[in-house]
Amino acid sequence: MKTLLIVRHAKSDWTYIDQKDIERSLNDRGLRDAPMMGQRLKGRGFMPDLILSSSAKRAAQTASLMAQELQYPIEKIRWEDKLYHALPDVIQSCIFGVENEVDTLIVVCHNPGITYFVNGLLGPFTDNIPTCGMAAFRFDTLKWEEYPTVKAKLLFFDFPKNGIS
Repeated sequence: MKTLLIVRHAKSDWTYIDQKDIERSLNDRGLRDAPMMGQRLKGRGFMPDLILSSSAKRAAQTASLMAQELQYPIEKIRWEDKLYHALPDVIQSCIFGVENEVDTLIVVCHNPGITYFVNGLLGPFTDNIPTCGMAAFRFDTLKWEEYPTVKAKLLFFDFPKNGIS
């Protein structure tokens, strides 16, 4: 069985409008939400074998803050430049590149690709994955490259304003 958690980065800071998009960091809400969502995952007993994240600053901060809450070593996060504003086929190719020894994978990336990716797995599901939103899936397969050929089972969909733990 493979478990995949797709996470949209937390809320970013738009204070400096001339700042390059890839360099935008999290705002106060994002800095609060990312650890909170990590705590929710920990409360569910969710422990990743690998965290794969966009290298954009806001995604990297989200991945790092969640990793801290999950007691996942930050130095083991795998940074992937291709996940920056990636479309579903690029997200999928990054997942295909994960070793099959990894059973539980977290991927941190951006909209709109993340929403398209989730809808591709489930059919029409949502028009928007909110910031720091996450969707967890289970696949009855032993190989990451086979996950698209088996039915995705949605384990949960959560986001900061959902208010559940």
